[in-house]
Amino acid sequence: MNPIPRGELARKLIHITNLVIPLSYLWIFQNQITMVGILLFFTILSIFIEMFRVRSSRVSSFFERWLNFMMRENETSGNITGATWVFVGAFLTVLLVPNPYAVLGLIFLSVGDTVAALIGIGYPLVRIGRKTLSGTLSGFVVCVLAGKAIGLPVDDLVIIFGAFVAMVVELIPSPVNDNVTIPLSAGLAMALIGSAL
Repeated sequence: MNPIPRGELARKLIHITNLVIPLSYLWIFQNQITMVGILLFFTILSIFIEMFRVRSSRVSSFFERWLNFMMRENETSGNITGATWVFVGAFLTVLLVPNPYAVLGLIFLSVGDTVAALIGIGYPLVRIGRKTLSGTLSGFVVCVLAGKAIGLPVDDLVIIFGAFVAMVVELIPSPVNDNVTIPLSAGLAMALIGSAL
């Protein structure tokens, strides 16, 4: 097993806590308009933090001291962080994807992306660009298991197809951040297949 860098491990541990978004939508804020409003608020707040991170020396110093170790090179140079993209992706997914497929898409982002990255770093079998087949397959399996475990009234075939789409999108390089493309693509794909079954 290859060692997983401390920064990447911390980043992915935070990423798994993004489960609070779909689980809140499933169990607490079940109204779509309410959830869209909450996510819009956090998206705007994150964008303001991003602006202050670049323009305020105090905020920038805080990031450098406490968070830089887990940030990617493009993020430390001023690009939008993955955390903000998570809120953008969640907002668009809840806005555009019907339930329960929005919940599943967001769960796939949290667990699938996390496991794919950690397994891909720790056990890198068959490199595909910057990713690995071992990471993609493990992410797919975890997405299917999580999709089944949550107990939503969704056909197994739909869950499997959504997990497949999520991990293909995670695998393929894209100019759009995968915190947006994974839940949106998987959610829309499941909605399409689910309506056809």
